[in-house]
Amino acid sequence: MSADSGACSSVARGGVGESGASALLIHSIKGPHSKMIVLRNVESSLCPNTWALASLFVNGTPMASGNISTEGSSIQVEVSAGGSVAALIQAVPNFNRVSCVRLGEASIDLEECDLVSLSRTNETQAGVISTSNIVTRDWYAWNNTMPPKPDQFHLVGEVQVPNPGVDVVLLPRIPQGINPRILLMEIHLHQRPGIWPQFVVWKPVSYSKVNGDYDSVRVFHGNDLVVDTPVEVVQ
Repeated sequence: MSADSGACSSVARGGVGESGASALLIHSIKGPHSKMIVLRNVESSLCPNTWALASLFVNGTPMASGNISTEGSSIQVEVSAGGSVAALIQAVPNFNRVSCVRLGEASIDLEECDLVSLSRTNETQAGVISTSNIVTRDWYAWNNTMPPKPDQFHLVGEVQVPNPGVDVVLLPRIPQGINPRILLMEIHLHQRPGIWPQFVVWKPVSYSKVNGDYDSVRVFHGNDLVVDTPVEVVQ
């Protein structure tokens, strides 16, 4: 989901590369409701010999991390009202023996998204993709109960999209079901403007939450159940 698109808005921006080897973005959640925080690579000219590695910290606890070197890649975490988020992005060499005249730059947005059903509010707006043939793979969910506290819940997977300009957001389904031990999630696809090469790519998706204790996760796209996966406990 692009910044300032209604349900999501950009709250901080930075970059790594020629502007510097690292960037730190900080944001606090205002209001009475939880928010989804997404850290996204919105534009990249980084040399292929450099990665942009990112981590999200909630109230000082590391909650999500990943490689966001490619344009459109992201990591995300749900943050309760009043929580503080710190995003750390670091440019590091990947030692693939590629040489570049210029290092280039990765432009990074920190976005705050409402925990609402985007498919109901945005399905008639340009840019939102609706398809019943979504393909996903490699889903895994776990509760990390290892010390120190707090416990951490994580969900990861991959979604197939028709071109690199399609962003993927994974949000809790609203309303949730009657069983609080089963987490319901929704996949939302959004086509960024511009001309994109038409070839299929896999986009990683993730969701993390402090003290989220579940037995299983069901992921939907629209009304279609995409995956039903158990939650492992890591002790």
